[in-house]
Amino acid sequence: ASACSRPRSSGAALLRPRARAGGGDPPLQMGEGADPRTLNLNIGILGHVDSGKTSLSRALSTSASTAAFDKNPQSKERGITLDLGFSSFTTQLPEHLRSEPYDRLQITLVDCPGHASLIRTIIGGAQIIDMMVLVVDVSKGIQTQTAECLVIGEILNDTLIVALNKLDLLPEQGRAEALAKMKARIQKTLSTTKFAEAPLVAVAARPCADGDE
Repeated sequence: ASACSRPRSSGAALLRPRARAGGGDPPLQMGEGADPRTLNLNIGILGHVDSGKTSLSRALSTSASTAAFDKNPQSKERGITLDLGFSSFTTQLPEHLRSEPYDRLQITLVDCPGHASLIRTIIGGAQIIDMMVLVVDVSKGIQTQTAECLVIGEILNDTLIVALNKLDLLPEQGRAEALAKMKARIQKTLSTTKFAEAPLVAVAARPCADGDE
């Protein structure tokens, strides 16, 4: 598979309304005045600082004009995400939802900061998402904020995809073996959580975000 492979939903349950942890409205609600024929899905991008969350968000965004990542001047100065970033784009409905009363799927990516001092912002982002992409630096594995995001996800979310990022930075010789070892380590960690069956997808977000194949 290409290093630019993107995680895809595998079942209708991912896109259908469910109860939020602690009660409240189901996640796939239309905003006031929204097109009732558009199904909305908020995907949170979480992980340790400098794991490549913003690069992955940019790579997944098909409409650059909607992206609002790292607009804070301090974010650019310090090289880290300080605020929630958003990018929204519309795509065709997955085949398994073609019988539903919708014409299109709108995906909003929520790029959450990874720095420990911004945990409140991270929690705020996690409360508005329908599913979570946990970004892991494939050369480093589970780090402090990765584990914290995993705990937050267990409390506030039901659906997780793990993106093993920076695959392109692993030496080509021995890359497959290193990737297999990292997948085994992460699967062992996930086995003690409700995300034991979460898919792990190897990606190289920076080349994809820059337009490389």
